[in-house]
Amino acid sequence: MVSKEVGESTGGRDQQEKLLGASARTGQSKKTSLDYTEPVQKDPLVRTIDAKSMRLQLQRRGTAQIAAHPVWQEAALRLQDRLAYIKTDQAPRLDHGIAEYGLPMNPAAASLQMIWSVGLLAYLSDLRSTLGFWAQALKPGGLLMFSTLGPDSFRSLALALGDQDQSRHLVGYPDMHDIGDALVGFRMSNPVMDAEWITLTYSTPESALIDLRRLGGNALAGRPKGLSGRDWQRKVLDALELLRVNGRIALQVELVFGHAWAGTPKSSRTTEKDSVSTIKWSGKIPKTL
Repeated sequence: MVSKEVGESTGGRDQQEKLLGASARTGQSKKTSLDYTEPVQKDPLVRTIDAKSMRLQLQRRGTAQIAAHPVWQEAALRLQDRLAYIKTDQAPRLDHGIAEYGLPMNPAAASLQMIWSVGLLAYLSDLRSTLGFWAQALKPGGLLMFSTLGPDSFRSLALALGDQDQSRHLVGYPDMHDIGDALVGFRMSNPVMDAEWITLTYSTPESALIDLRRLGGNALAGRPKGLSGRDWQRKVLDALELLRVNGRIALQVELVFGHAWAGTPKSSRTTEKDSVSTIKWSGKIPKTL
C-alpha cells in the first residue's frame, strides 16, 4: 500500500521542547503538547479485501467459469471494439485476466508488446501493485488494455442492504480517474479511460442471487463472520425485490475500460494528471443482459 508518511517536523519538535523546557524552569505542572500529525489519505486503489478469502472463493467457483460470465464476455467484446481502432503489434502478448488469477506471472522487464486484461482488477485488493507490474513488463511503446468494474456496479443493492460505504456486504470498485492517475504515476503515456453501463435483469430474486454468486462472493475484510443463515438470505432476497422495474429485477453494472502506452509521450518528457483523457465511447448502446 502506498501511503503518505506522517510525523512531526524537526521545527515543530524543537518548538515543543522549548515550551516544555520553559514550563519546567518556571515550576509549572501543566503539560503542553503540540500535535503536528495530519490524517493519512487512504489509497483509492487499495481496497479492504481479504486476499486469502478472495483466492479461496475464486478457486471454489472456478476462475474460468467466472471469466465466462456474460458480464465479462460483454466487457471483452467491448474492449475488442476499442482495440480495432488502435494499430499496434500484439506479440509478444500477455493475457492476464480473471482466468489467470493466482497464476505465477514472471515476464522480464520491458519484454512485452501488449498486455490484455479483462476483469482481473475487479478481484484484487491492491490494484496499484498490478498496474505497476504491467507498466514494468511492457516495452517502450507497448500497449496496455484492460477492463474492470466501476463504483456504480451493484450500488443499488448495497444501498438496499444499508451498506452505504460498501464495507460489509458488497465490494466497492475504484473510480476510473484514480486508475488513470496511477497509470500516469507509472509513466504510462496518453492513458484513456471511459465507462459504459449495462443492466442485468432477472425474473426472481433467487435467480439474481445465484448469478451474483457466480461473479464471486463477499471477500471484504469487514464482512460478517460465519455462515449466513436463512434470515440473512431472506433479507438479501427482499432487498433484490425492491429493485424490480417493469416486472424485472434490475442491477446496473459500470464497465470501465482503459488503455495506455508504456513510456513518456514523444512531445514531452513528463506527463501531468490533466493529460488523462476521459472519453464518452459510442461504440455500443447501453445494453440489458
